[in-house]
Amino acid sequence: MGLCSMAIAGMAACSKELDLPNVSGEKKIALIGEFVAGDSFYLRAGQSVAMKSGSGLRFQLLNGLQMTLQDSNGSFINIYGYNDTFSQRMYTLPFSSSQSAKHGNVYVITATHPDLGTASAKVSIPSPIDALVTDTVTGLYNTERVLKVKVMLKDNGTTTDYYVIEALKQKMNVTGYFMNNGAWQKIEDNRPLYEEQKAAGTAVTKFDTAYYRDYVRQPVYTADVNAENINDVGLFNKSRRVLLKDVRFSGSVYETDVYVTQTADSLYDYAKGRVIVYIKSVSADYFKFLKSYETYDPAIGFTTFGQPVQIEGNVVNGMGMIGGVSQVKYTYLKDNWNY
Repeated sequence: MGLCSMAIAGMAACSKELDLPNVSGEKKIALIGEFVAGDSFYLRAGQSVAMKSGSGLRFQLLNGLQMTLQDSNGSFINIYGYNDTFSQRMYTLPFSSSQSAKHGNVYVITATHPDLGTASAKVSIPSPIDALVTDTVTGLYNTERVLKVKVMLKDNGTTTDYYVIEALKQKMNVTGYFMNNGAWQKIEDNRPLYEEQKAAGTAVTKFDTAYYRDYVRQPVYTADVNAENINDVGLFNKSRRVLLKDVRFSGSVYETDVYVTQTADSLYDYAKGRVIVYIKSVSADYFKFLKSYETYDPAIGFTTFGQPVQIEGNVVNGMGMIGGVSQVKYTYLKDNWNY
């Protein structure tokens, strides 16, 4: 009885709330995005949450932010901010330009706010990447249904190159129509009649496909001993992306297999979509950022046993990362439409 009382008292003592240290946290400008060679400039901007004694965890949109973008020659590029459908969900505003990033160029993005001051990032765009997908096949890896993608990298050997391979599912919507009495009718509005025509071989159809700027990351596996993932997370743990440095294959043709999971991880992932495999050459600072991010586990914040991970970006006097990227991409249909 005495031991039980002591245990209960001990449990009660452990439930005491601990105050945050009395430190003066301050908000900072946060920038995140990629500048991709051949694609228009695009990033998102927001503000960090000041963690200090008595503060609440409240995210807010950062209004009044101004951006300037300058290339290697000192020329300024127009870049504008606006609201989109993700602004209220992500507490960030998009900034974009109609002009495109160029291979081998270095860009400086500067963000200025009347209360938070000025933050900036220097972004180096790599030389053109020489890479391609040579084969794909569906199968199983670690008991999961996967798309096995064989990637060939042709490394130039004159520089240290950093490669990233990742897969995203782009949400899409497919609407099917069939001809009925001289007019197009949605299949879903009268499926019994459509099935009759289909069985009789008289169905005349058309399909409209809409793609959205809404993506779901597809976890990947790698068994490549030269991949950073093997040392960081192991052979049978999924990663967000595969990371490779050309240290062991500089100046040569190198092949690696990436296994893209096709099993839905959430209800959101059941949405119709197509899988896009990206093969990227990235700036050194972006590679370092992604390597740290790959080893970061959000659940660690709820325990005291995990090893903390330091994630360093390239935003001076602020937070975040703007990565320089040269890429090629391949698109695959994920789902079969049973029309």
